[in-house]
Amino acid sequence: MKLSRVLVRHVMNWSAVTLAVTVLAACAAPSGVSDFGVAQCKQISQRAEAKINWARVPKVEIRVRDGEYSPMVTRLQQGRPYVLRIRNRDDSLRVFRAKDFFERNAVIAVGVEGVRAEHTCINAVSIPARQSAEIRVVAITDGTFEFEDNALLLPFVFFGGASGAIVIDERRETAGLN
Repeated sequence: MKLSRVLVRHVMNWSAVTLAVTVLAACAAPSGVSDFGVAQCKQISQRAEAKINWARVPKVEIRVRDGEYSPMVTRLQQGRPYVLRIRNRDDSLRVFRAKDFFERNAVIAVGVEGVRAEHTCINAVSIPARQSAEIRVVAITDGTFEFEDNALLLPFVFFGGASGAIVIDERRETAGLN
């Protein structure tokens, strides 16, 4: 009898924690970005940022339709600026969660349907149905960064939503032999 009470109490505690994490993770700023639990972010100097002509920067489009990202793999070059445009073509909210990508590359600006976020140190962008998000970023760290449609803080644990990857290829002049 005592064991069953302990087990019930343990299950209740984990249920409360799960509910709290879900509620906190789903909370995004009015601009649609989430910065909950972000430890640090890469930045570039204001001088380097001022030299970027955003009108001439490559635009990369990622589309979410029927709960799937297209393309599933997006390739970028290290050291270059990009405008990522994430279009939600579904009838429900989508959350583009890419914690490692956002932390290890310089996010310059984020906006959802023209509403610019105050913070650029983020881990996710919430995109309402039939709307788009635009992220100005400089690819700093080479590697493969997974993203997913996930409103929860614990990636790939409770939610099996759409996913994909952003691959940042190493800058060619640093990859060769001296």
